Amino acid sequence: MIFLYFLIFEMPFYRHPILDAGSGIFTVVKGMGALGLVAAALYVIARGIPDYMETRQAKLFIAMVLMAMLSFIRNGRPPNLEVGSPILIYISMVVFFVVIVSLVDSPEKIRRSLLIANVSMAFASWYIIREFQQYHASFALFRPSGKIVGDSNYFSMAAMLALPVGYFYFAAERRPFYRWAVLVCVVITSVAIAVSGSRGGLLALFAFIIFVIYRSRHRGRNFCILVLILIPPMLLVPRNPIIRMIHPGVADRGATQVRIETWKAGLRMWRDYPLLGIGLGEFKPMIGTYADDPKLNKLAHNTYLEILAELGIICFILYLWLLWETYRALGWTCRIARKLKAPLLYSVATGMQGGLIGFLVSSFFLSAEYVKFFWFYVFYSIAIMQVTRQWALQQIRAKRDLSVPCGDVSIPA
Repeated sequence: MIFLYFLIFEMPFYRHPILDAGSGIFTVVKGMGALGLVAAALYVIARGIPDYMETRQAKLFIAMVLMAMLSFIRNGRPPNLEVGSPILIYISMVVFFVVIVSLVDSPEKIRRSLLIANVSMAFASWYIIREFQQYHASFALFRPSGKIVGDSNYFSMAAMLALPVGYFYFAAERRPFYRWAVLVCVVITSVAIAVSGSRGGLLALFAFIIFVIYRSRHRGRNFCILVLILIPPMLLVPRNPIIRMIHPGVADRGATQVRIETWKAGLRMWRDYPLLGIGLGEFKPMIGTYADDPKLNKLAHNTYLEILAELGIICFILYLWLLWETYRALGWTCRIARKLKAPLLYSVATGMQGGLIGFLVSSFFLSAEYVKFFWFYVFYSIAIMQVTRQWALQQIRAKRDLSVPCGDVSIPA
């Protein structure tokens, strides 16, 4: 499990001097991924091979990977083996999928994995907070560049995926040490979101708060708790996301205009290549041909449009379907966990639903199809479904008087 925990801990980082040391295919994280794959193989040999393709999320994910690889081969370009190469990212996601589905097979492993995910995000948040502390006094409009954790917008998106899980984990945990440790992680992460200044992160935050209020029995109480945890840090930052949203500066207005130009170019790409797209990773190299400014060299700043332009309408439909099936699977887990009185599983699945809602909103303004935390959500929705079913069947066998029939705990196709 140590290799899985390393891969989870590394998720918020982009170019960490230790975790991402190396170059090309020879990096620490890729080596740990390979060792994790070996550990997963040994584990399933001893315990039994899980049904990797049991869920629709798995089927849709593999279909997307195959389409991405076919698109890459169709372009005929030599493989780029550096950090950020789309084809290497897809391959690493397949490894992550196999490792998670193979090794995460108990409620305790879910608990530990999610705790590590929250600790890693809090640890990554210190880099953003420290950079802001060092330079904001010298530059009135300073925003952290996030060299180690990536662009501040992408960091904010990853943090907004970790935050809902941490909040609901805190609400369900009954062991004092773990409960307060998670709360500390949530507070640190919320401060980092504030200093990152991301408007997309702010929209994701609002979407999450609305979701929590809608889903909660104690709506007023949870609303007050979330406001106390999330809003004060933003008010302490001079150029916080709320100020940038209400009173955009010159740079903010320029960024908005660039997004509009890239969206127009993306729609032109899709118009010329509607079925299979222009090719995996080709949006940025080709945007100058389709934009009004031939020197423009940007990503789409819209996940949906970038997938549509690069991989075409078929892969775009698969991606939307994957999002729906992930949310639906988490909802199934919530229903079974509530019936069988499993507060941790219920809270984790609910938190992940809230995080996914926030992701749907913020990914409209960022090219986020490669954000590791999102794929962690997808793969963990598979693992949580399988763990919930196994645990529920054990409870049913132990207590025949439970009201939930065995058929209710079968994983939906």
